[in-house]
Parts: sequence; structure tokens; C-alpha cells
Amino acid sequence: MKNKQWLYAVVFSVFSLNAYAELDCKNARNTLEINACAEQEQQIVEKKLNQTYQAVMQMMSQPDLPSMSFAAVKKDLLESQRAWITFRKKDCDALYDFYIDGSIRNVVYISCMKKHAERRIDDLDRYLTGSTLK
Repeated sequence: MKNKQWLYAVVFSVFSLNAYAELDCKNARNTLEINACAEQEQQIVEKKLNQTYQAVMQMMSQPDLPSMSFAAVKKDLLESQRAWITFRKKDCDALYDFYIDGSIRNVVYISCMKKHAERRIDDLDRYLTGSTLK
């Protein structure tokens, strides 16, 4: 776990040391660049996930209807989101540990977090669109 924190510290320090240079992710050539690009992509998805979650929670803040308890749905969503956060972290931690001897382990972890976030966005979008589960 400390290794992941160390990775993020290194990635962010590289960006702060060279703040004026744009990272060319299409031509990333080394592990540090690949990890930094994966982290950038994951942060974009993470931001969208947070926005989607907030939109759903805002929608569930309306007054209850005779046929629907928005308060109950909101409570269940809050609990499910917390459980999902724990699940995602544990699932991606397992992959990180599986690749203990490889330089790929960091990008595998970041990609795992991103893929889970993308799936969660799809799940949450169903509340906003009223569509059925895919």
C-alpha cells in the first residue's frame, strides 16, 4: 500500500518539476510516462464518476412521492457507494499484489481503478436516464 502512495508522489513530483512540459501520452515510452498518462486518464474518469454520483444524489434529494421514497433510495445508494468503493479498492489491490515482481503493476492498478469507475458511471447513469439495467 505504501508503494502506491510512493508511486503517486513520484508521478506528481515529476509533473511539478516539469510543469510547463506537456506529457505526450500517445508516445509515452517509459514506465514513468505510461504510469503518469494512465493516472491522468483515471483522474478524468474519477471526476466524471464524482459528478455523476452527485447528480444522482441531488436527484434523490427531492420530496418523496406516494409511490417512491427518494430518501430510502438515497440511503441505499450511499451505502452501496461506500461498499463499491471498498470492493473496487480491494479488487485492484489484489491485482497490484498479483503483479508484485513486474513494473506493469502500477499501470494495472490504475487501469483497474479506471475500469471499475467507468462501470460505476454506467450504473449510476441508469438512475439519471431511467433506463433498465444493461
